[in-house]
Amino acid sequence: MKVREPKFAGSWYSSDPKHLSDEIESYLIDAENLDLNTKAVIVPHAGYMFSGRTAAHGFKQIKKDTDKVIILGTSHRYPLRGACVVDYDYYDSPLGRVKVSADVKTIIDEKEVVRISEADTDEHSIEIEIPFLQKVLTDFEILPIIAGKINPNEFADLIDKYSTDNSVIVASVDLSHFHDYNEAIKLDNFTVNSILELNTFNIKKAEIDSPYAIEALLNLAKRKNWKAKLLDYKNSGDIIAERKSVVGYSAIVFYEDDKAMYFTEAEKADMIKTAKKTAEMYVKTGIINKGEYHSKKLDRRLACFVTIKDGDELRGCIGTIEPVDTLYNSIIENSISAATRDPRFKPIREKELAGLNYEVSVLSVPELVKPETIDSLFSAIKGKGVIVNKDMRRAVYLPQVWEHFRSEGDFLSSLCQKAGMYKEEWKDYKSMKFYVFKLLN
Repeated sequence: MKVREPKFAGSWYSSDPKHLSDEIESYLIDAENLDLNTKAVIVPHAGYMFSGRTAAHGFKQIKKDTDKVIILGTSHRYPLRGACVVDYDYYDSPLGRVKVSADVKTIIDEKEVVRISEADTDEHSIEIEIPFLQKVLTDFEILPIIAGKINPNEFADLIDKYSTDNSVIVASVDLSHFHDYNEAIKLDNFTVNSILELNTFNIKKAEIDSPYAIEALLNLAKRKNWKAKLLDYKNSGDIIAERKSVVGYSAIVFYEDDKAMYFTEAEKADMIKTAKKTAEMYVKTGIINKGEYHSKKLDRRLACFVTIKDGDELRGCIGTIEPVDTLYNSIIENSISAATRDPRFKPIREKELAGLNYEVSVLSVPELVKPETIDSLFSAIKGKGVIVNKDMRRAVYLPQVWEHFRSEGDFLSSLCQKAGMYKEEWKDYKSMKFYVFKLLN
């Protein structure tokens, strides 16, 4: 068993369990829970006397049912290239041990992920967040990643791959260092505003720990349509009298606005209108429908399927699971493909057009499910769109397909057969991957 010992307990924070617990509770009591669908937080990593109160504002937003925390640490003392993981089984703290996710065994095989123990020597940025997590969560594990110089887009892909519906990202980051009080505020305002605006270009010019991790987080936030909110800002000059050389701290939450994710009835009608007009125009003339006015929400990068039916009979259905373009452009492309390129059907003819009806299904980003039992698998997939994947065999059912099945087992059996698997192969659920998604319209 490999245990990462708490190297900074007794210096940066208390090594006495009761004192530490009481101190963190006092910080959390002063922080408001905004009841957000929290996906990530930025929190500082200085000694608790300096940044504990600010950090508490971020940790207070983490949902209590979170079962995995991806912690993005900073490499302060090692010139790290890539993202570093160290193969621990547990992180110890004065409040007890925290299990390290089994993902640490597989993530090492990912591009630009390295295992360099020296990057963790005398590194405090991950360790110092552990006691706070222990006070706000009960049953959870961590995936600790020390971020070095890395391609932010690829790092965003990596973080996304290892995230789930019940995980949260904790970016352990301080702001400007060792400027006078007023200059620090000026520098930190630029950084915080850049983060709130999801401005990745400005992060390259900001004075901040781990800019590559923050740029990756902002890339992810833009993909997922997360919103960002500043919860608290201070610098060390607000804590002690010394203001000639200060360090800046912020707590920022990234959250999914559930209402903003979904579409209005008018927007849904516009999607159907666009699909119908596009298919009819292409079948009649071969011309692609483009350039119409549409809601800005259709410019979000989202995946969709377009389904065409003749009465109750399917006539074509084409789409993508992952976003490949804006929703508006995807509706146009998939409408043409459903009408003319679905390999199961002959292309639609002009004389058929009058009797057809159209459906556009906008998909949330698929989330990986890791069931421990068949019951937990059933619970995770019920009523949702499901992707099954094993050994390059893959199939998907949209959420509306559930109406054709009496049970979860029947649904999965049919889905496995669609993927070219044995009918009941889903019962060996730990050998395959399941992803779920929901409809946004």
